[in-house]
Amino acid sequence: MTRSTDITSFTEFRAHLRDHLDQRKATSRPLFVTTNGETEAVVLSPAAFDELMDQAELAKSLALLDRSMEDVQAGRGKPLKQSIRGIAKELGLKLNR
Repeated sequence: MTRSTDITSFTEFRAHLRDHLDQRKATSRPLFVTTNGETEAVVLSPAAFDELMDQAELAKSLALLDRSMEDVQAGRGKPLKQSIRGIAKELGLKLNR
């Protein structure tokens, strides 16, 4: 994991807030804000945040697909028609054949 070298103290961040926000927008690099040498917050541009969220959603989807494939390969699935009939029965629905 690449960690940004953009680090600032909370006091300095507060004093130059607009400059820091403009720089995030221009570079999309995260800014680590520290208090007493400990990271207290990470500031991201909206574009960087959106990209991070997209990557997290993709990772979740891929993990779900992997688990689904494992279930299919282990024989833990049901045929589609059987599943639909079971769901319809649970919900008290009549299916047209």
